[in-house]
Amino acid sequence: MQNNLAFHIPTYTDDDSTFPKPVNRSYDYWVHLIKYFLFKSDTIEVHCWNEEIDTIDEIKKLNSFEMFQEENITVFKGMKTSIISAYLSNDNINNIGEFKWFTVNLDKGTVPVFHSGHWGTEFFVPNAMEKDVELIKNVIPAETSFHNY
Repeated sequence: MQNNLAFHIPTYTDDDSTFPKPVNRSYDYWVHLIKYFLFKSDTIEVHCWNEEIDTIDEIKKLNSFEMFQEENITVFKGMKTSIISAYLSNDNINNIGEFKWFTVNLDKGTVPVFHSGHWGTEFFVPNAMEKDVELIKNVIPAETSFHNY
């Protein structure tokens, strides 16, 4: 049975920021999710706000993506490589302790596989199988808002 899944990690913001951070202060769930869904994908798209200059420069140095700059956002898109997979799996926090990417989309061909939005706190998984649901529920915080439809 296939389902569409939408889930939202509970977040908080510091007094002087609008940046959402997981309530338990840990992005451990991200590592499990991205490694699992990278295996199912072949194309990666990453979105950063234009003012996130350090992250944009970092991604440019990987030399693996086409870059598109829009009015407020920079979009990187390309085929999955071991370098990009390692980067997304192991280097997800910037030097001030915040999640690096506003959006990460994984596709298989032109079919969406995984969407991470709002700096790794909002997710959508289309056509999820029961084993996908099981893995997700095992790695996300217990208080996560989870919708299966």
